[in-house]
Amino acid sequence: MRWAEMTVVCAPEATDAVGYAFIQAGCGGVMLRGDSPVIVQSALPVTDELMQRINELKAHLDRLPEFGLPALIDGLTLRYAEDEDWANAWKQYFKPSKVGNRLVIVPSWEEYTPAPHELILELDPGMAFGTGGHPTTKLCLLALEESVTPGMKVADIGTGSGILAIAAARLGASVVFATDIDPLPVKIARENVALNRLSETIPVLETMSFDIAAQDCDLIVANILANTIIDLAPSIAPRLKSGGIFIGSGIVTEYHDAVRDALQAVGLELLETKSDDIWVCLIAKRV
Repeated sequence: MRWAEMTVVCAPEATDAVGYAFIQAGCGGVMLRGDSPVIVQSALPVTDELMQRINELKAHLDRLPEFGLPALIDGLTLRYAEDEDWANAWKQYFKPSKVGNRLVIVPSWEEYTPAPHELILELDPGMAFGTGGHPTTKLCLLALEESVTPGMKVADIGTGSGILAIAAARLGASVVFATDIDPLPVKIARENVALNRLSETIPVLETMSFDIAAQDCDLIVANILANTIIDLAPSIAPRLKSGGIFIGSGIVTEYHDAVRDALQAVGLELLETKSDDIWVCLIAKRV
């Protein structure tokens, strides 16, 4: 099969939104290079639907300023590659990496011998957005390591590759309800959950089933966009027990106050803000 390899160049604060746009267009994953600016690459199979998908992707990317994000620095460029070229290209960028004191993200094709205290998150990062390399994912992983205690009921909104749900389970959560609005991440998260032998602990659910199951939670994590967290805040708070913890990221620094205010308006009191460059992660408690 031939693949259409697509490349855009964007500002760091637009990386999450650009990656999500690729996923919504039907891409199986994204590859990031550079820090400022960031080169984002992905691919689609060359089929009859290719141009329609590319046009939808362009339309999505053109709307970045509507969400308070900078426009692309360099628009979408296209080249064609053979199947094996694209399938293996991104693997060179992903190696085992430790986050915090215990969590280690290990690509499924890599050998790694963990120390006794380390918890392995096995992942195939070419399959979905969310490899642990982005600052927002690292911030959420650090917050989870500090907040999850054995036996907790956890929910992961916008699960992507399933990495945060897998981390919560490894840290001792008894059940983690995960969901995503896009069918592709739901499929991929299920595959990564199975890879980690956690299918009984982490049900990856469609939105309607998630809404029913994810109630009375001890902790909720959402690594999505700031505007989405603001929109979802009224539905997040009722899912938490009194004293339950919310961890939210995918937020650039300039939106910190807006997200904080939205959380406070629904009874979630800010406990801590973690930051990495332009990105922040808010930890709040239901009061």
